[in-house]
Amino acid sequence: MPTASSVAFVADSTLGLSPEEALKQGIHVVPQQVIWGNRTLRDQLDISDEEVLDLLQQGKRLSTSQVAPADLRSTYEALLQTHERVLSVHVSGHLSGTVATAMAVAQEFGKRVQVLDSWSLNGGLLLVLEEARRLLGRGVAWDQLEKAVAPYRERVRGYVLPETLTYLRRSGRISGLQRFVGGLLRILPVLEVKGGQVLPGPRVRGFKEGLRKVAELFHRDFPEGGLTYLAHAGNPEGARTLGEALRMEGVEVLGTLRAGAAVSVHAGPGTVALFAGPRR
Repeated sequence: MPTASSVAFVADSTLGLSPEEALKQGIHVVPQQVIWGNRTLRDQLDISDEEVLDLLQQGKRLSTSQVAPADLRSTYEALLQTHERVLSVHVSGHLSGTVATAMAVAQEFGKRVQVLDSWSLNGGLLLVLEEARRLLGRGVAWDQLEKAVAPYRERVRGYVLPETLTYLRRSGRISGLQRFVGGLLRILPVLEVKGGQVLPGPRVRGFKEGLRKVAELFHRDFPEGGLTYLAHAGNPEGARTLGEALRMEGVEVLGTLRAGAAVSVHAGPGTVALFAGPRR
């Protein structure tokens, strides 16, 4: 039976940590792809988060795409030289084709590679990965891991607050926003990440009210308290304000992540997000 120490952990770059930061936590990052005109750039390798934000603020049109099969294959091959198994945890299959691609590549390695859909992204992905690692450490069998993770994964939530509607209007990726996006510019949606999907949540008047609403939604979903990660797209002050408010209420904030290219391209610079899961 593989133990947590004999398993290598892989995640895609929607995780919100740089490859170097992730490696310090024992996580190997494979890059999503950023599309700019006719150029395909590997997230955080060929283009930085800061460059993504700068291009968006210049009005450039960017999009994102799933991890390339070759990057997954080479990562699995390298890690299986030094580890018994690989657990590959990825952004929700409702939001990206990465999970499906990873599952196809994993078949080349038999049962030594297992792919897990986080049903989330960024801090939510990290929470699910950490839960999977904890369960392996407790002795959960490899072939029972996804079943064991499922109850926790179902409880993980995300709350995403864009600073402007501009980028949501451009991307058209969030279902149910079509009628809303044409409304008053001061009105913003809090997007809710649950069950692997991003859905329009409550509407708020202005960003400050939005931060209060994010905290309110967290308490609605986790009245008993929970574990949280913050994330932001070039808005450290907004993330700091939200984090201070949560800590004053006794909420455990595990860290602050980069929103990353996937969130930045679709929700825009200035976005602040909170990802939460139950206490373990």
